[in-house]
Amino acid sequence: MAIGPDHTPGWVAPRTESLHSGMGFATAGNTVIFSGSMAISVEMQHTGDSALQADVRAIIEHALADRLGDWRVSMIGSQANDRWEMKILSPNAFERSYTLEGAAGEHRPEVIRVILGKMLPKTVTNRA
Repeated sequence: MAIGPDHTPGWVAPRTESLHSGMGFATAGNTVIFSGSMAISVEMQHTGDSALQADVRAIIEHALADRLGDWRVSMIGSQANDRWEMKILSPNAFERSYTLEGAAGEHRPEVIRVILGKMLPKTVTNRA
C-alpha cells in the first residue's frame, strides 16, 4: 500500500474544508479518517520564500506525525542576521529551543530534520 507524505494512504482523498473545527480528516468512499488525537501547529515568520517554508513545515509535520497531543513549533527569523529561533512546545511540559544558523546550512530542510530528531524525546514502541 502506498502511503502519502502526510501518512495518508493513496486511495484516500483529502478534504479541503473541515466541518469539524480544525480536526484533520480525509475521506475514502464513505469512510472518514480523523486525526483528532494530535494537532501540530507550525508558525514561521521572516524565514524566506514560501517554497522553503512549505518544505520546512512538511519536515516538521512528518517528524511529529506519530506523536500524541498538541505540538506547537515556532520558527522566527531575524531581520538583523541569518539566524532562525526554533521553539518546540508539547504536552507534558516538554519545551526546547534551538538557534538555526543559516551560514552553517541549518536552514535546509534535511538539516532541520536531523536537528529535530536530536531535540525530540524518543518514542517508545511496543515490541512483542
